[in-house]
Amino acid sequence: MQHAAPALTPIDAALAEPVERQVYRSIRLGLMSGLIAPGATLTSRSLAAQLKVSAQPVRDALKRLEADGVLDGRPQSGFFLRDPTASEYRELTEIRQRLEGLAGCLAAAMIAPASIDTLRRINDGMGRIERPHLYLAENYRFHFAIYSQAGRPALLAMIETLWTRIGPSLHHYPTAIDRHDVLEKHEAIIDGLARRDGDATETAIINDIAVATDLIVPHLSQR
Repeated sequence: MQHAAPALTPIDAALAEPVERQVYRSIRLGLMSGLIAPGATLTSRSLAAQLKVSAQPVRDALKRLEADGVLDGRPQSGFFLRDPTASEYRELTEIRQRLEGLAGCLAAAMIAPASIDTLRRINDGMGRIERPHLYLAENYRFHFAIYSQAGRPALLAMIETLWTRIGPSLHHYPTAIDRHDVLEKHEAIIDGLARRDGDATETAIINDIAVATDLIVPHLSQR
């Protein structure tokens, strides 16, 4: 059975960065931004065709993601993206709250007014997006526009790894029902940043993650 590949970020063969690393980063971005939904099957053949590269760097990237615990390899069937269980997701949430809260706290001390304006535009735009995958992409953009301002590359890398695990599960969030609540939670984060109040920003991020988790966990396996 041929599996359609997600529309991942293109590979630039002219870059000095190895193709395999670009492929790995492109797939990770697709996972973090909600482009790849739970239950998806990723094959080296379909991804290689979509990214216009040979199958070997794609196979290597998928093997790395399997080692990361993100994908499950299946002989002759590609790599399967599974949801974390409810308990795994709760554990990831506990870690996310500490790390993302810290990143928000640090960002509040140095974020520029222009970045605050960007966050407001992203959040306002999210209220008008109908397609779930586009909504999730903007949600990813909102959060990482904050975390990238923290000035802590190692912290950002750890948060990215966590989002690689939880990004697909955000598809379970009932955006059509609770979208207004999400935007309000985001406004609280922006308000903390605008006041350069690190504690308020951290608390708002922790609350945002907690509310989303409570809505996602019932859709996950309890085993």
